Amino acid sequence: MGKVDYFVVEFYAGKRTFYPGEAINAALCLKVNKKLKLQGLRIEFHGEAYVHWRENVGEANKSYSNSETYLDTLATLFGKDLGQSGDDPVLQPGEYSFPFQFLIPNIIMPASVELKHGHVRYWLKGIMDRPWRFDIITIAAVTILKYVDINIPQLLRPCQKEEDRNVGFLCCVSGSLSTTFCTDRGGYCPGESIRVSTVIDNKSKNEVVGLKIQLLRIIVLIASCGTATHWEDKVASISKEGVKPGDTLVSQLQLPVPSVPQTMQSCSCLKISYLLRLKVRVKGASDSKLYIPIIIGTLPYRPYFPAQYLPSDAVLSTNTPPLTRLNGTSVYLPATSQKGDKAPNSPNADKSTASFKVVAKTAKNRAKEPSEEPAQKRAKGPSKVIYRT
Repeated sequence: MGKVDYFVVEFYAGKRTFYPGEAINAALCLKVNKKLKLQGLRIEFHGEAYVHWRENVGEANKSYSNSETYLDTLATLFGKDLGQSGDDPVLQPGEYSFPFQFLIPNIIMPASVELKHGHVRYWLKGIMDRPWRFDIITIAAVTILKYVDINIPQLLRPCQKEEDRNVGFLCCVSGSLSTTFCTDRGGYCPGESIRVSTVIDNKSKNEVVGLKIQLLRIIVLIASCGTATHWEDKVASISKEGVKPGDTLVSQLQLPVPSVPQTMQSCSCLKISYLLRLKVRVKGASDSKLYIPIIIGTLPYRPYFPAQYLPSDAVLSTNTPPLTRLNGTSVYLPATSQKGDKAPNSPNADKSTASFKVVAKTAKNRAKEPSEEPAQKRAKGPSKVIYRT
């Protein structure tokens, strides 16, 4: 890499997953082996949603896309601000760490997700702005989740669906088939299990050859022109034996919830929902299908426990250590190094901790991939991209 041995974003304690309202504490770290003239070191924070797919319309193949921007911010950690005149600073050989903090807006933002035809992404981009030379950039992805608490009354109530039907067609009805399908609650988190109860009362002459319970993910993509498409995929499944004519089957099953994205309805480009489906396979007749909507959240189930009395000598502390202050006298805890050695503080102590200046935070449409994003245009040609996350 020439004069630069490494150029990375390091997160405090390795934390890369956040919720709205939390602070991202990290540092832009680099090591130079020779004197390096810079216009500035900058950090950007971006967030966007993007979808793209193609459809056959008649004999033509039409393309659809949409995008939405959630975050687009910039801070200069060392050197001159954009457009500022004056001499360019020089970094002497050595290791440098430029801490920064960004407070994620406490607003509704879609959670991070990666799909085949779209994504919601958030990432930090460090820029080494060199005069009349290619920029060197580093990109570090972050995960932002949305608070979805499944411990609210409407999600803790059991859900139930029922169906009574006659098996057969017209004058060839062979009897009735009654199905009851219920879950212990309506919301779950990945790693938990859905407790499913089924009652199959087969009063027909047809055999129920089997039951299948499936957790379905429904994905809806919405183009900028308003055209939408959707598809479903099975993320979990469990099967059960059938019921002979005249018999009744009562069963209780558990379906583990795999690691899947949370339910998402706040994005205008893509939406994710879940259904639990019971499929009853009837020999010589159409299948019965019952559906229960399921919410996938982020805050897992917490059983209720009565309050316990504290000992008489118990002391409750109300002093909470403050978060990193950004008033010039802050103390920034060093980031956990990815290299094993702690980088020394920046020689520019007055600029070693910087907060972001908001450049834009609008919902303007744009379609770009983080790894393909060009550097700032300054008649210097394209940037050299270096990934060291």
